Amino acid sequence: MSASTKRALSLILSAGLVVASLFIYATLISPEYADVKNLRGELSSKSDLLNNQKTSIDQVRKLIAQYQGVAKLGESLSLALPEDESVSSIMAQINAISQASGLTVQSVGINYLPAKPAIIKLTSAKGIGSLKLDLKLVGSYSAIKNFLQSMETNIRVMDAQSLKIESVQSSSQSKAGTQDIFNFTLSVNTYYQAK
Repeated sequence: MSASTKRALSLILSAGLVVASLFIYATLISPEYADVKNLRGELSSKSDLLNNQKTSIDQVRKLIAQYQGVAKLGESLSLALPEDESVSSIMAQINAISQASGLTVQSVGINYLPAKPAIIKLTSAKGIGSLKLDLKLVGSYSAIKNFLQSMETNIRVMDAQSLKIESVQSSSQSKAGTQDIFNFTLSVNTYYQAK
């Protein structure tokens, strides 16, 4: 075979390979490439949908957490400002505070004060009722200070209105000198949600 024939065959073979590669590209690769582009578009849209749903789920979880926080706030509010007088609860709290402070409760007088209507005219807004407690206590000056501090930080809202201090006079005290024992008359207001 001559050199020109070899060259001609190699050119024909090269042209045949180019035509074959164009045929393969046109019949096999090009349609699949279009399918790949469609699948990539679907993947992108589904990924965006997934991200949007994740964002929505996160927002719903945050709202649920906020709602639970509001529910806990409502529970705390009902402890601080109960829905009824709860006289037994008040007495238990006064007794516990006095025992922890080192005071002795001699007597308790309870007066129901008129309820104040709600400032906001809503169906859920209730008025505020109040009870006046007249307490007679015996103990030391430091004990009444502790009692007032404990009452200030108590979960139920209580306001000290007046305090009267009298020294205790007895025959044993006059012999031993003055002691740090006093009679206390304390007026306290506590509140509840009026119906």
